[in-house]
Amino acid sequence: MQPPTHNVRAALIPRSVAVVGATERSGALGRDVFRNILSGGFQGEVFAVNPKHAQIGEHRCYPSLAELPSAPDLVVVVTPAAAVPQVVRQAAERGVAGVLVLSAGFAEVGPAGIALQEEALARARESGLRIIGPNCLGLMRPAIGLNATFARTPARPGNIGLVSQSGAVAAALLDYAWSAGFGFSSVITTGDGSDVEFGDLLDFLALDSQTRSIVLYVEGVHRPRQFLSSLRAAASIKPVVVLKAGRHASGSKAAFSHTGAMAGNDAVFDTALRRTGAIRISKYAQLFSASEALLSGRLPRSSRLAILTNGGGPGVLAADAASDSGLPLALIGAETRQLLDASMPSTWSKGNPVDIVGDADCARFAHAFELLLADEANDGILVLFCPTIRPPRRCCRLRRPAASRSSPHGSERQTHRKAVPF
Repeated sequence: MQPPTHNVRAALIPRSVAVVGATERSGALGRDVFRNILSGGFQGEVFAVNPKHAQIGEHRCYPSLAELPSAPDLVVVVTPAAAVPQVVRQAAERGVAGVLVLSAGFAEVGPAGIALQEEALARARESGLRIIGPNCLGLMRPAIGLNATFARTPARPGNIGLVSQSGAVAAALLDYAWSAGFGFSSVITTGDGSDVEFGDLLDFLALDSQTRSIVLYVEGVHRPRQFLSSLRAAASIKPVVVLKAGRHASGSKAAFSHTGAMAGNDAVFDTALRRTGAIRISKYAQLFSASEALLSGRLPRSSRLAILTNGGGPGVLAADAASDSGLPLALIGAETRQLLDASMPSTWSKGNPVDIVGDADCARFAHAFELLLADEANDGILVLFCPTIRPPRRCCRLRRPAASRSSPHGSERQTHRKAVPF
């Protein structure tokens, strides 16, 4: 039976949530998750389910899902692994759309865990219920105040859709994003990815109006054909950035022990990824910068790079980095060179990188930048500023080019000749 995709959407944007295993016991996962949901300001009903409690704080606690006054869209499970198949069965009987299993102890621990996972899956498939996880951090939907995780740091509302196989990587990215000011439409961790996997989530995020770019952390893929098909479709609509772990043999082995998914041959994955139109990066610190750059809508049509700097050394390093990445340095157009000769100090570099000398102030930077921006010989400009002791003149704001000024910022596929740093 083909799993229903509408149940994935209902689980990811629920109107009601039940936490099975909610508790007030200090140090318990059920306590942290229930508190995160309550403190996040979720815009729907929240139910606590635990036969050991009649009340948790101000909330009534129900002995089972069968006792709830209405069926929740999403059931969050924080019980021991052995109890999960029974919870899934009860959720299926109540007509629940999705079950989010945070508990560990499934495919990642071996045959006994695999048997439990298969039992839970079999019960879910009988009713079309979808399972997110197990062994995951949880999910967030900031726009509706949903924080169904045990993460320390919540997500700001925004337009990046983050899907991570690792809860720890997602937690680290959330910490970084909070201080850097990045916001999310959704944060979804798949863990073992026994049912809902990357393909399902890419299909959801590709059509989600609140998501303008998608970021993936991938260790291994259970269903490669579905993954690549969904990735290609999503990347044709929105920028998709992928961080793939397990590039070497030692990492592949660690990835399998972590999520139970094979990392596969990295060269094969890399080749397949290029054909989808997604962008692969190698360091997690690059995830948001790549996503933001692609999201700007001002993308260069070709790869000829101009480098503008007030320091020779950084310009040389940037030129080396460009060569390492296969980016050719642009030739400076004859007219632009004449204008630079007339307006820059005589000691400027006379070529690309365009070094306008260490005492350059804001006005000199702005003028050189505008000359390069008008130069048809380059497709993009990298600006490097090296602070010196000389105080700059009052900073002036660069004039936005007419082409960029008239373009709709909301169009992800909009392209311009230059990538303009504003």
